[in-house]
Amino acid sequence: MSFADVQSIAPELIVTLGAFVVLFVRKHSPQIAVIELLLALLSLFFLPHGEFFFGAWEIHAFAIFFKALFLVVALLVVLGSPGTLGAEREKEYYALVLFATVGMLGVAGAKELITLFVSFELSSLSTYALAGYIKRDERSLEAATKFFIIGALSSALSLYGISLIYGATNTTFIQNLVALQSPDLEIALRAGLVFVLAGFGFKITVVPFHFWAPDVYEGAPAPVTALLAAGSKKMGFLALIKIFLVSLVALKLDWGLLFGVLALLTMTVGNLLALVQTSVKRMLAYSSIAHAGYILIAFAVGTEYGLVGGLFHIVTHAITTAGVFLIVALLAAKGLGEEYVSYSGLNRRQPLVALVLLLSLLSLAGVPPLPGFQSKFVLFGSAVDAGLANKSWLVLLAIAGVVNSALSLAFYARLIKVAYVDEPERPLVGANPHAEALTIPPLLLVALLLELLFIVVLAVQPSLLLEALRSAVQAIF
Repeated sequence: MSFADVQSIAPELIVTLGAFVVLFVRKHSPQIAVIELLLALLSLFFLPHGEFFFGAWEIHAFAIFFKALFLVVALLVVLGSPGTLGAEREKEYYALVLFATVGMLGVAGAKELITLFVSFELSSLSTYALAGYIKRDERSLEAATKFFIIGALSSALSLYGISLIYGATNTTFIQNLVALQSPDLEIALRAGLVFVLAGFGFKITVVPFHFWAPDVYEGAPAPVTALLAAGSKKMGFLALIKIFLVSLVALKLDWGLLFGVLALLTMTVGNLLALVQTSVKRMLAYSSIAHAGYILIAFAVGTEYGLVGGLFHIVTHAITTAGVFLIVALLAAKGLGEEYVSYSGLNRRQPLVALVLLLSLLSLAGVPPLPGFQSKFVLFGSAVDAGLANKSWLVLLAIAGVVNSALSLAFYARLIKVAYVDEPERPLVGANPHAEALTIPPLLLVALLLELLFIVVLAVQPSLLLEALRSAVQAIF
């Protein structure tokens, strides 16, 4: 092992060290976690580019982009956790968040299937425990149990698929899968890819593998749900990008129609079920499923432009949905509940929180000129471009995306109306309907301000992120 090898895993080493420091230091766990995540973000500027650990690890603009995204999501979750969770096992909570982040970072750097799988499982095992963090809450324990069972099934499918891929290609190095495939074993390779797609399909909540998400999202603590929706799910997309859009160039055209059907089903089912929810957390869970459908359009398109659009939407959805779930955590911690009525009069109680909620929801709905509109414009535009070139059905898929975005405005607008227009309809559990302004924990205030800054900057200058995304995609195409 050379010094360059060690230097290439600097962010992972820093975050791992931070997790152990949190475990052994009794006080200031969130502050220590924040410092470690910031140091890991800083280390990204000094990473060497190339292949390391005998070709099993790689560092380039694409990997660094996802590492930065995962670190930012973890930072938001850590900032939003103090004051919104109970004090029980605080050290273990932040250590688990950091270990989950290490796994996500590993997936970003993995260039070999076993390395990718082990990194994925490190993150998954940590999130299973996080989902059941509040052990006295039956919903939290139920969420952890369901998440663990479904996660075990997902891991088994993925690992079996990887074994079939290895049998067909005699390699686990992602870049060699197509070059080494034997024509006689093409069926085994395709079967392996189907199992891998099904396994990761559970992780990213693709229809019909989505059924666990609403119960888990509702039962898990809201900051943990933010990590699941903004971090773990995006890690699943990263794994699929590496397998289906980067390495299997010779096969990706054969999979375009399948991904198109999955995208259509996922976005439509997610939005339709979100319409009938009374719980904000369940609504956001189904909304997150719908956004997974939007992102799958990039897989159906299969071009460089399409991947840029997919990455753009991954970023905008990750940051905005994390902010919304942190607001849900704040209101739940104040005893206001998680139903729509709980948000009545939010603008009068806490204008800043209401403003962040408003802009985040409008961005998720794709209202111009907010970041969600910018990313959907690029993503749907890539489908139209590819459709006009040689796949006319992609134009219909883009139209379906636009229609679904318009449909989603109904449930997002409903929550905005409650927050800005409605008076409390009934006494809220644990709080006076006419209570004074909600107090925001200091670290959560920082997270909300960062969220607000992200939305405003990207609404004004989306090209800042688009240029970085183009550079990242060019590094792997």
